[in-house]
Amino acid sequence: MKIFASINLLLVYFGLINQGYAINPDREYIRTPDSVSWDYEQLTITTKDHFKLISWIYKANQDNDKDTVLILAYPDAGNMSYFVYHSAILANAGYTVVTFDYRGFGKSDDFEIQREYLYYSEFAWDLEAVVNTISRKFEDKKIGVLGMSMGTTIVSSAYPDIKSKIDFIIGEGYVTDTSAVAERLKELDKQILLPEQAFYYQKAISSIQIPILILAASADKITTYDDALALSIKLGENCTVVQFEGGHLAGFQVDYDNKGFGGWYVDQIDQFVKKL
Repeated sequence: MKIFASINLLLVYFGLINQGYAINPDREYIRTPDSVSWDYEQLTITTKDHFKLISWIYKANQDNDKDTVLILAYPDAGNMSYFVYHSAILANAGYTVVTFDYRGFGKSDDFEIQREYLYYSEFAWDLEAVVNTISRKFEDKKIGVLGMSMGTTIVSSAYPDIKSKIDFIIGEGYVTDTSAVAERLKELDKQILLPEQAFYYQKAISSIQIPILILAASADKITTYDDALALSIKLGENCTVVQFEGGHLAGFQVDYDNKGFGGWYVDQIDQFVKKL
C-alpha cells in the first residue's frame, strides 16, 4: 500500500501545531485507518475509574515486522483520527501501532475539559489502561510509548504505574518541567493551569529508567532542545536527544523533499529501536 501525504493532511497537521498548549478535543473522526486501506482492529478499553476508551490497532507490515508496538500518546488537540497517516507510515515501516482517544476526545467517553489546563492527570490513567491491555495482548513484542507534546506529560506521569510493562519511550516536544512551560506560556499571554504541583511531575519524570529518545526542534521556544539536554544529563546514558531543524511538532516534515512525509522520523525510531 502506498501512503500519500496530501496537502489536506499537512494543513490539518499544522492546524494542530498552531492550536498547541490549549486542550481542544474534536469528537468527530476526520478519517479512519481503512481510509488509507490499512488493516486494523478496533478495541474498547476500560480505565480503572470505568471510562471507556476507543483504540485502533494498526497491523504491522508483514514484510518487515519488527515485533515492536508503538502506543501513540498524541498532543492536546483533535483526536486519534488526525494521526492516521502518521500511524500508517509507522505501521508500513514494520511497527504495530496503537492509537487511542483520551476521555473527552473522539468517541471515548465524555469528560468535562477546561482548555486552560496543560494536561489532565486522568489522561495518564487512560494511557495506563491502554498499556495494561496491550501488554497482555502482545506479550511477545517490545512495547514503547510515542508521546507528542502533551502526550509526553501523559507518559511521564503514567511512568511509575506502567514502567514494568513498557520497554522504551520516544518523545517529541518533550515537556520536562511543567512549571517552566507554564511560565514561558505566561510570557506569551497564555494562562495555563497545572492539574497538580510541578513537584509530582518532576518526581515521575526523574524516575524514568528505561531507554528514552527525545526529538527536539531547533526553533521550539516552549519545549526546548536545552530542556531535553538537561533531562538527558539527569537520566544518564539511557536518554538520547536528537535535534532537528524546525518548529514544535514538525518532526514528520523533516527532510520531506528527500525522504517524504515521516521518512526521517522513521529512520530515527529505527536506529533507536535497533539499539534496545
